[in-house]
Amino acid sequence: MNTDPPASGRIVLAGELMLDVLLAPAPHVRAGGSPATTARALFAAGREVTVLGKLGPDQNGRWIAAELAGAGVELPVSPARSRATGYVIMRREHDPAASPPIGEAAPGTIDRVVYVERGANSLLAPADVEGRVVGRSWLHLSGYCLVDPDPAEAAFLLAGEARRAGIPISLDPGVPWAFRGAGSEELLRLFRLGLPDGPDFFLPSGDMAAHLAGVTAGPQATGRAARDLAGRFPRVVVKDGPAGAWVGGERAPLGGGQAAAGADISGSGDVWNAAFIAATLDGLFPLEAAARANTQASRYVAGCLARADAASAGAASAGAALAGAAWLKVESGEAPLLVSACLAGVASAYDGQARPAPAREPWADSPTRRLGLPVCPEQLGGLPTPREPAEIQGQGGGEGVMDGRGRVVDRTERDVTAAFRKGADRVVELARAVGASLAVLKEGSPSCGVGRVYDGRFRGRQGPGRGVTAAALRQAGVRVTSEEDWT
Repeated sequence: MNTDPPASGRIVLAGELMLDVLLAPAPHVRAGGSPATTARALFAAGREVTVLGKLGPDQNGRWIAAELAGAGVELPVSPARSRATGYVIMRREHDPAASPPIGEAAPGTIDRVVYVERGANSLLAPADVEGRVVGRSWLHLSGYCLVDPDPAEAAFLLAGEARRAGIPISLDPGVPWAFRGAGSEELLRLFRLGLPDGPDFFLPSGDMAAHLAGVTAGPQATGRAARDLAGRFPRVVVKDGPAGAWVGGERAPLGGGQAAAGADISGSGDVWNAAFIAATLDGLFPLEAAARANTQASRYVAGCLARADAASAGAASAGAALAGAAWLKVESGEAPLLVSACLAGVASAYDGQARPAPAREPWADSPTRRLGLPVCPEQLGGLPTPREPAEIQGQGGGEGVMDGRGRVVDRTERDVTAAFRKGADRVVELARAVGASLAVLKEGSPSCGVGRVYDGRFRGRQGPGRGVTAAALRQAGVRVTSEEDWT
């Protein structure tokens, strides 16, 4: 373990890059994912930052890249071609029974995740990151890059390079539900990053710490979990939300920030990470660094809630921003539009190519104007790109596939019905999560065809009918139109 980190030099963050969408209740967006939020906070503290993450070729990815570049963040990894930029949908909820005293930040405010599509993040590969950490001052990893095989291999490569170069390594493992099905010992091995003693600084949330330690939830759970984990990594600092943080078995002082009891605001843990890293590079010991991070995170939460209150009250000073720096209100005020990813510049069609966009694109060049969310149902169903072409057989077209009268087979006669139905279900889940009322889909596709599909005999002939996802969306009350009919 490196116990004497350099005080200067570029910090490298690796993990997911996402379009964060907050429904509060109107849609707001920001260039997101844990590394992006951490990077903005570090840059604001005067640090140079590189983020290693994978965007897609769609308009959301281009916008995120421009936003982060404008915030001084270096993004050296090339975008993916075959996957859209990932996105996470959050809904801001508040318990009206939890009324704060006058002048205090609102408790009970939660940014609840209702949908996640990792998109291009699953394609981050070792070749994207090799050599990127050498000569830097710190490596911080998001645990979400450990969810998929290729990004996990990239994270292990970075960790190995950093350890050999004597560069400090920190890991925020994220939340337990991202690793469904994995036991605590399996996760602890994963979180060691292929290193004998793991990262220099292990920075879990209270929920993740309790999960790893097998501690039952309760008022003292975080402290017990912090003590149990202390011998597993060189340094363990457990974030405990408004209650502060635990360094080993000792609680760090809350500092001068004002915490909001029960508030769980998106990005607060990432701001905490940034402040802890900067304080450690400034030479502070972990307990002191955690106290400074507590202060910064508490101020971030209080500021977010204060701006949200001002915006909901119509205060002019709130402008278009909500919930703190980087959140921007979508100007149209409309629910997000769903669009076939292949129409948004993503090479997601069966042949590994994109398809021409409508003459008048239904989405804007910036998600702050009109928010479009690219979907590829066949990728969401688990099929690769490229893949064999598939067609619907049996009665009823897409509706028949959904109710069991038909099936989908590919050119090799393999039945891929389950994948098509799974993808359709995922798109409907997204539509419900964001309140979508309109989808612009690729005509002729066995998933997205609106008015016609291929006849099931692989002769290149089309007939009337709908694709599986188009049918499922119509049944869910979402209006569907094709790129040909969009005017």
